[in-house]
Amino acid sequence: MAWALLPVKAPQAAKSRLAAILSSEQRTGLAEAMRDDVAKALSDCPALFGVLVLSPDAAVRRWGTTQGFAVRDDGGAGLNGALTLGLCDLAARGCERAVIIPSDVPLVSTEDLALLAAPGGDVRLARDQHGAGTNGLALPLPGAFTPRFGVGSAQAHGQEAQRQGLRFSTVTCPSLALDLDQPDDLTALLARDPEGRLAPRTVAFLYEHDLWARFAASDAIPAPRAAV
Repeated sequence: MAWALLPVKAPQAAKSRLAAILSSEQRTGLAEAMRDDVAKALSDCPALFGVLVLSPDAAVRRWGTTQGFAVRDDGGAGLNGALTLGLCDLAARGCERAVIIPSDVPLVSTEDLALLAAPGGDVRLARDQHGAGTNGLALPLPGAFTPRFGVGSAQAHGQEAQRQGLRFSTVTCPSLALDLDQPDDLTALLARDPEGRLAPRTVAFLYEHDLWARFAASDAIPAPRAAV
């Protein structure tokens, strides 16, 4: 069986790279909206037996519980430290495969999640739109695989799989390519999902907080006919 690992920062600490263009309250709201879209996809994916939320924030853990997810306090161990704790937790539950998904990929689809979660003893990686980052990672359990998220993580995860003697492949997951870190990413989201059919909570947040016109490419993206 496969479980998802969902690491979530405290919302007020998220999206710091957008601080120059969004207020603290806007960044918090955006982080929560993206998290909710990701959570919906995880809940709807029949290939996933469960979801474990990792967060140092008590409010996030309460949110996870309301979603029907398992939760764990990661003690502020940082992303890779938190994921290592999560992998140990899932192995203790008898999980055979872990699917690591960030909370800022609101376009994620159940089909791409199922591709990562499918049974197998290999490591599968979904790259970000730039090709160097990791926006989805699936690996077998139990094992000694150490997450290597950070700059150049796609290559680092491939090297870690080689060290562990595991087959490694990069899989095409279009819905996982876009994570929202930079202003251009918000424009790309609106270009791909102008009516909020794929990422309804995130697009609705941008619309309802008067951020639509600010980030939409006006010559390419029509204004919504009504609130999402």
